[in-house]
Amino acid sequence: MNQKAIENEIQAILNELSQAFSVAKEPDVREQLSSEIETEQFRIDKRLRRDNPFRESQSALQRAENELAENIATIDRLERDFQYFQALAKQTNSRIDEAYWLAEFKKLKENQTDNQNFTNLVLRELFQTPTIAEKVLKQKIHEEQFICRTLLLQQWRKLLDEQFAKWEIETIQKYRRKLLDRLREWLEKLQLLADTLDELSIEPGLLFDLSKDNLTLSDIEQLKKWVSYISRDEGVKALCDLMGRLRRAEQTKRQELVKTVSTVAEYVPDINSREEIIGIYLGKDIEHALPQEIALLSDDETAILFDMKFVEGRLMCFEMEGMQARSYDVEEEIVIEVEEEEKLGPIIICVDTSGSMHGMPETIAKAVTLFMATRAISQKRNCFLINFSTGIETLDLSGQIGMGEVIAFLQRSFHGGTDVGPALTHALQMMTDKNYEQSDLLIISDFILASLPESLYEQISNAKANKNRFYSLSIGDLFLSKRLREVFDDEWVYNPSTSSIRSIQNVASAIS
Repeated sequence: MNQKAIENEIQAILNELSQAFSVAKEPDVREQLSSEIETEQFRIDKRLRRDNPFRESQSALQRAENELAENIATIDRLERDFQYFQALAKQTNSRIDEAYWLAEFKKLKENQTDNQNFTNLVLRELFQTPTIAEKVLKQKIHEEQFICRTLLLQQWRKLLDEQFAKWEIETIQKYRRKLLDRLREWLEKLQLLADTLDELSIEPGLLFDLSKDNLTLSDIEQLKKWVSYISRDEGVKALCDLMGRLRRAEQTKRQELVKTVSTVAEYVPDINSREEIIGIYLGKDIEHALPQEIALLSDDETAILFDMKFVEGRLMCFEMEGMQARSYDVEEEIVIEVEEEEKLGPIIICVDTSGSMHGMPETIAKAVTLFMATRAISQKRNCFLINFSTGIETLDLSGQIGMGEVIAFLQRSFHGGTDVGPALTHALQMMTDKNYEQSDLLIISDFILASLPESLYEQISNAKANKNRFYSLSIGDLFLSKRLREVFDDEWVYNPSTSSIRSIQNVASAIS
């Protein structure tokens, strides 16, 4: 299949899939589909060449056509060609007129014998030279055999081309159906995933490459479980919207030295313009002469005086000029005050998956984590997940991450005791990394846990001094100890039974 045919096939399949799945119209998905279809087309071509059942017949026919082009046509070659022709007909369950060809071969053989006898009796007497008789005989026999072989190869070629084309089309359609079935199954998952994320107004491309992972339906069902819980629970949705604004925009003023260019206009004298009288001069410009000078012409005696003044250039004339506007640019530096919005920093989310969180609290925690992670990436913020109980597991979302990997991470649960210390220790270490400086740390837990080691309080204090912030979301109407509450800049409590959320404290706002 040539490149043009491949391109047409790709376009046809893309159009068919786009009509059935809206997600197939997404540029990234469409590119992935095009690449997969093109790759499959080359695989199909390779399979067609490998599995071609007519290879032997095609090779034999090509050899026969080459021989015919060299003017080779004999009875033995005709019989050999006919054997291949018969084999092709049997292979494809096609009917050919075998009796006709057998009769033709018999006739050619008989003619060859009869002509030989005739030549011996007549041609030798006519030409008196056996050599000439043999040449005439061979030429006649060859022409008959050549015509017969030509007709045989034409019918062989026609049958072979028809059967090969039929097999090729059926095979391509078979592989195409398999390809379409596979792509439809893949797109069904992507469509379900896209629709699920769309319920939360999440653009899939912001966090996940839909085409990256080989997601299973169970993975998508799990995701749908989390997302559907958020979508139907107004309390959780309100919580997610609130948590999505953890770091409030802070306006700061700074002075900037900027260069400005202003246009200055001025008027300069224009001697070529005659707009205003600016004085008197002696000359011979009659059109600008003073009236009293012109009055000299009213009398013959004084007219002589006018002529003398004119000749000597001593007529008193008005001196006139105009003003021309001219502008030029002036560059200067000035100091201005500008307000800038503080950039949103990275976010670190610690999710409690201990035994006390089993059930609805864990579902809420993971649903909120998924939504928060998506919001963070949509805001172009680095995001780091920590799954903790007595131990921790981590996942960095700052790179190219697939949905399957995120789902697999969120599905993990320890169901042991609760120790937030290792999670906080790891989070504090991350805050020293240049990619996670000035982070927002969110801990989602039921906070049924012991107090923190004294060393951690000091580390948290130092982290806060470096503009890192600490937040907590308590699942259930439980309260932290006074000492632990001092760790967090903001603290929220979510009550699953009433789907209500309330803020316990807002230290960050109080300070500002």
